[in-house]
Amino acid sequence: MKRRNSTGMGKRGGQGQNRDGQGRGRMGGPLAGGAVGTCLCPKCGRREPHERGVPCVQKQCPKCGTAMTRE
Repeated sequence: MKRRNSTGMGKRGGQGQNRDGQGRGRMGGPLAGGAVGTCLCPKCGRREPHERGVPCVQKQCPKCGTAMTRE
């Protein structure tokens, strides 16, 4: 059984960073979507700019009222 250290640091002093110094988010992808991107309505196809801090799934399409998804 491996023993964890109490500091949360890795063997070489890093905190979940790869060789390039970039951390990875869930599922091995980039950290998060951030402010860049578009919200898309899966029903009518309308696109809206993504607002930072507001997940697309919490936005309703202004045209048809369907919950939007991240593009």
